[in-house]
Amino acid sequence: MDRLLNNPWIMKIIALLLALMLYLSVSIDNQDTNTILGTSKSSGTGTETITNVPVEVSYDQDNMIISGVPDTVNVTLEGSKSALQQEKLKQDLEVYVDLNNYGLGEHQVELQHRNISDRLDVKIDPQVVTVSIENQQSQEFPVEASFDKNQVKKGYKAGSAQISPETVTVTGAKSQLSQVAYVKALVELDNVSKDVNEQAEVVAFDKNLNKLDVSIEPEVVNVTIPIENRSKKVPISLEQTGTLGEGIEITGISLDRDEVTVIGEKDVLDSISSIDNIPVDVTGISKTSDIKVDVPVPEGVDSVQPKQVTVSVKVKKLDEEAEEETDAEETSVAEEEKDGKKSFESLSVTLNGQNSKYRYEILSPKNGVVGVDLLGPQQQLRNVTRSDISITANVARLTPGEFSVPISLTVPNGVEGTLSTKTLRVKVSEKNPSNEEEQNPSEPPEEGGNNNPDEPSDPSDNTGSNEEDEGNGDNGANDEENDSSSAN
Repeated sequence: MDRLLNNPWIMKIIALLLALMLYLSVSIDNQDTNTILGTSKSSGTGTETITNVPVEVSYDQDNMIISGVPDTVNVTLEGSKSALQQEKLKQDLEVYVDLNNYGLGEHQVELQHRNISDRLDVKIDPQVVTVSIENQQSQEFPVEASFDKNQVKKGYKAGSAQISPETVTVTGAKSQLSQVAYVKALVELDNVSKDVNEQAEVVAFDKNLNKLDVSIEPEVVNVTIPIENRSKKVPISLEQTGTLGEGIEITGISLDRDEVTVIGEKDVLDSISSIDNIPVDVTGISKTSDIKVDVPVPEGVDSVQPKQVTVSVKVKKLDEEAEEETDAEETSVAEEEKDGKKSFESLSVTLNGQNSKYRYEILSPKNGVVGVDLLGPQQQLRNVTRSDISITANVARLTPGEFSVPISLTVPNGVEGTLSTKTLRVKVSEKNPSNEEEQNPSEPPEEGGNNNPDEPSDPSDNTGSNEEDEGNGDNGANDEENDSSSAN
């Protein structure tokens, strides 16, 4: 053992091993420390790209026109993550270029930045731009309205536009002003049929209709566009042409419309009142048919709407006429047996059982009249007159006040009747005998009342009503014509 320790090579090897262990120990400690503190280069740096950063330009805006400077750029930041995070929170990054000390002409100018931490590397894309500096000039240009004349309603026409003011001042570089070919007020039309009056934006274009980046004063103008009606409706008529075959007869010719619309200039339209004698060729027609017929365009007219009309031609064979008459007779008999409906309007309600001490006023229905619908065989309904219908209301038990009283309806046997209203509203009040005699000394008994005030009225006594109906009997025919009857 002593011999080994006294050997110089053994001691050198031991010393080397100890030195290597010490190095590894220190290296591992440093790596752990850097990891804990987050100071490793690979883990402590980063990049951040900010897009669409606006570029601020400083120059003599009253006398100079600048072109070539982009509106926005992209900025890439590189540095420690903590610095990047702080820059994100600040959000006050600025990119700018100062052209106040540059003369007229083109210049290569580097874009600058500010409000960024010195710990970050900054890259601007693009970094260098070519800037053109020119003297500012102004020039007046006339304005014309720009709109689609086809965007008006059919049958209408857009007239010449009126613009106020008629000229505008365009300001820009000399090279820009030399490119101005059109200055237009842009108006949007959408199937209009009335005059247009609106504020329109003014835009300058070059000869290829590319929009120019110039200043225009005023930016909007007032545009008035008159819209003229160029259409007129006129009646049309037909003229039958051609020859029908033997045994065929036309029973009717009809159009699907009575008028068409002609479109043209006003003086031409004023001279046209109708389109007559449109030919309808019936050659070869053997049955009822619909035919498409072209509408002729009068001279000087732009167009006619619609271009075609439909003509219905109804025909029949002569040998079928006798069969149709027989069928009509059989149909008539069958129709007689069918149920039908007949209506009467304004039939008076008779008040039965009136007391001479009371005054009776019908509040509803209005004027004390109702309507009646009758259902039954048509032949029987034709013979029913107003006098065959009895409409009454019994007021015998009523005392002063307002009451709802049911209405009774009596109709001929074999017929059913329905009232338009089933009750009436009546007001009963006491009479003043002295006043009645003074004011109405010769007043006849009220309608439907008894002549004997001491005797109660018989509800079945309709003499007064029937006499009135009989008195109207001479007008029965007229009443029947006014009644709405149907032969369903």
